[in-house]
Amino acid sequence: MIRIVPIQEAYKRKIERQEKLQGLKFKCHGSCAYVGKDISPGCYGCFYPDAYHRGFILGRDLSLPNVCNKDCVYCFEPHIVRQEPVVAEGLKLGEDWQNMLKENLEQDKKKITTDCKMQYYEFTGICEPLLYLPVIEELMAFFREVVDPFMGTRGWAKIYTNGTLLNLDNILKLKKAGFDEVRVHPGATNFSSEVYENLRLSVKHIPTVTVETPAWPPHRKKLFEMLPVIQDIGIKHLDICQIEITGKAQLERIENALGDIELYQAFYPVMDDGGLVEDIMQEVLDKGYSYSVIDCNGFVKQSRSALSNRSYWTLLNRKYPPEWEKHRYERKL
Repeated sequence: MIRIVPIQEAYKRKIERQEKLQGLKFKCHGSCAYVGKDISPGCYGCFYPDAYHRGFILGRDLSLPNVCNKDCVYCFEPHIVRQEPVVAEGLKLGEDWQNMLKENLEQDKKKITTDCKMQYYEFTGICEPLLYLPVIEELMAFFREVVDPFMGTRGWAKIYTNGTLLNLDNILKLKKAGFDEVRVHPGATNFSSEVYENLRLSVKHIPTVTVETPAWPPHRKKLFEMLPVIQDIGIKHLDICQIEITGKAQLERIENALGDIELYQAFYPVMDDGGLVEDIMQEVLDKGYSYSVIDCNGFVKQSRSALSNRSYWTLLNRKYPPEWEKHRYERKL
């Protein structure tokens, strides 16, 4: 049974849970709630209205099939399940996409020098990105060889994978391509030992390794078991996401799996996690683990939608608030 929770009730619940966490910190006018030293620089692409934020949902955004080697109940778009790579080594996409990306570079550069200090490159969602690795290498070469020098700043590049294909060969390819961060979704494999071993391998070669996995109620026990494991591995950040509902088929799968669910309206309808993320944060605080934990909830999605629109601040007759400047990252070439 699906219950739509009024936003007043949903937000009140969230605030009450947050108020109980003594070590909780906030950034970005309260939309970013976290514990720990700091969040990953890769998260700032969601909070700030960046002048240059290029996110690729591989497959859909590159006119290729959406393919993944796993089939999570909560995945928010249809995809083909298969194990083989989608593209072969040496595939070239041609010049059309390069021309498209180059088209507005001059305008974007002017915005970056006045409003934003760093560009972001992101490969994520729906599919398994490492099945598209030759395309990713080609795109990253363009960003590092063309966009970075043009902008005068080294952008932050991250990839979000379920970790099953994160073997040494692929890790070294990502390192060579210039990735700053690898994010791994262990929930896709029910927190398999294979993925944990791949995480151990990744931290030896990639500057920032983050675990990003949803607040899926059936994973509650596994999530808590994961916390000391990723501390031992040396993970820098843990991102817990509330589940967004973007389609009828996804909602039916979730309802069939869970029975009773509660949704509230943000940018998309979002499944209330019953306080799971706050419980995880409390455990991390109590145990003194060194990684940060960020609550990627419906508020985050909503703020990303609103704040990505520059006219929002124009209506307030001001530039971006001073708080933005305190948390920007700037990396010169």
